[in-house]
Parts: sequence; C-alpha cells; structure tokens
Amino acid sequence: MKVRTIKNWLILSLLIVYIVLYKFFIFQNYMKYSEFISTSFLAIVLTLSIILLGFRKDKVTILGKNVFKIVLVYIIIAFFVMYGIGSLSGYLKNTYPLNITNFLDNIIIPILIILLVEFIRYVFISANKDKKIDVILLTIILTVFELVITISTFDVFDIATTFNVTATMILPCILKNLLLSYFAYNVGYRIPIFYRLVVDMHLLVVPMIPNLGNYVNSTIFISLPILIYMSTFGIIDDARNRKEPVFNKKRFAVFDVPVSIAIVVLIASVSGFFPHYMIGIGSNSMKPTISKGDAVVLEKVNNKTNFKKGDIIAYSNGKITIVHRIKDIMINGDKKTYVMMGDANSGPDPRPVGRNQIKGIYKFKIPFIAWPTVWLTELFNS
Repeated sequence: MKVRTIKNWLILSLLIVYIVLYKFFIFQNYMKYSEFISTSFLAIVLTLSIILLGFRKDKVTILGKNVFKIVLVYIIIAFFVMYGIGSLSGYLKNTYPLNITNFLDNIIIPILIILLVEFIRYVFISANKDKKIDVILLTIILTVFELVITISTFDVFDIATTFNVTATMILPCILKNLLLSYFAYNVGYRIPIFYRLVVDMHLLVVPMIPNLGNYVNSTIFISLPILIYMSTFGIIDDARNRKEPVFNKKRFAVFDVPVSIAIVVLIASVSGFFPHYMIGIGSNSMKPTISKGDAVVLEKVNNKTNFKKGDIIAYSNGKITIVHRIKDIMINGDKKTYVMMGDANSGPDPRPVGRNQIKGIYKFKIPFIAWPTVWLTELFNS
C-alpha cells in the first residue's frame, strides 16, 4: 500500500471514529461542550492533514473569479426568492439570540467549524486529485459529519418526522457537500468557504427570517447547488481542456436566469402561493386515470366552488391527503357530504367527506415525476 494511501485512510478513519463517538457518547454525555469538542477535534485533524499531505497554495485565477461571479449571482437570487416569498407568507423572529453570552456559541464556533471543515476538505482533495475514490469517501464522511452534529435526535420510527428531516436537511446537505467538493477540487477553498459562510450562517445572524415552511425552504436549498453546478460546469470543463475560461454574460442572461425564474415559479406553484399547486400520488387507487408516482395539479377551492359527481378532488383525512373521485353527493338540509371512491377500488372510502376537508380539485397530471418522493416515503415506512 502506498504511503499516501495510508495517510489518507488515517485521516478518513479519524473522522469516522469521531462521528461514532459524537453520536453515541459525546452528544449524550457532554452536549453542552459538544461544539467546542468538535472544533478542537477538527483543528487536530486539519493540523495532522497539513503535516501528512502538505498545504498547496490556492492562487486566485480567472477561473476562480468567473466561478465566484456565478455563485454570487445565484446566492443573491436565492435570497431574493426567500425574502420575496416571505413578504407574502410573513416573517418570524430569529430564535438564535445574539447577546454577548451566546455570541461565542451561535457565531464564532459555527464559523470556526465551517473554516476547519473546508480547509480539511481542500487539503485532502488538493493532495488527492488522482485518487477520486478517496475524494468521494471524504465527501461522504464530511456530509455525515455535518448531519450528525446538526441533527441531534429525532424519532426514526416517526415517518412524518423522518421524511421531514430528509427533505429539509439530508438532501440539501448531500447536494451542498457534493458542490463544495467539486469546487475544492477545481477552484480551491475560497468559494466553498464563501458559500458556507453566507448560506449556512445567514440564519444565525439575521433578526427576522421568512416564514417559508419546510417544503419551500428545502426546495430552495436543493435547487441552489444544482443550478450553480449547471452554470459552472461549462467554464470549469473548458479550464480542464486548457481553454480560456470565460464568464459568458450572454449565456448567463439567456439561459441561466430563465431557468432560475422557472424554478422560482415552480416553488411558488407547489407551495400554494398560486391558485394551483402540486402533490405526489403514492398509490394506484385511481388507476388508470392517475398512477402511483404521478404528480397531480390541483386548483384551490373556496366556499363558492361547486362539486359534482365524477369530479376528482383532494381531501384531508387526518394527516394524509387523498385524491379520489366523487361517487355520490349526500344532502342533509343545507349540508352536503361527498362519498368518495378510487377508480381502481371495489368500494367507496370508509367515511363521507365534509366540505371543510376538500383542499383542491384535480386539473391534470404530470406522469412519473413524484416517484422519488414515493420511494423515500416507502423507505422510511419500511
């Protein structure tokens, strides 16, 4: 085994051991000091990494400047979307106090952890550009490390909680770390540090935060790294092929901004800010009209909306939403209830549905696009 491989595995093993210790010992017994312990550990790992692998100077290049421009523009767009939607949905007071007593815990230590993690990432990746498997392993380990120190405890048997944590924390964290390692590999440590200091730290310093809800918030932070990667891949690929990297303003204006606007519209649509919104279907009870894995577009209803037999509606049944067809309408005085039935079912739903349970009326479907959500839900359910 080569010497550098041994060094790599020593660093990776230390991170893995600490993740296990943190999860099962440090957080359980020393929660109050857990962030300080993590900061100290990361400082030791960074020092050891520099001793074993060296520290390569990160020069400011034309490529780095052009990539930074794109990252900056997209972060501005993301914040514009967040606070623009917040102007409609309202704002919440930040729960992180910024008094002197909590300044160290809320600001300084999180910044130190970000800096230490990103320098570890850069030192390791810059020394191992010929060992992509090791780079991938480091990215996975740093993702797990961030999740473990971020997610304290949640009930893994509670499907709703598990799905919520996955959508709002795990998926954005995975995509973010993939992007950060991609930038560390190609343009150095400056952009990953900038990205994290702005995107990760903004919630700790602003006095008011948009009341977006978990879905909108996670959609924005899932979309952001994907869009940035799409927009930077071309100039980074040109640099790999020894072409002069150029920040193509025309391409950015003609392609990237409309894509961003389309994603903003999609976020607003599925979040209920427009008269129509979208939900995924998790069963075949409406087959062949609607199949499992399809997404259906629903129109919001109000007190003036009239329903008739044969309409497909979405109604709430406890914590779940069901999309079925109206089989019959029962009238008792001035009160109507609706007998619902799935097209593929042999009998009607157990209970008639009241007007206040109806959330939307079916307009059309988009086949297959809800399958990722279905797979995740079934995974957690199992």
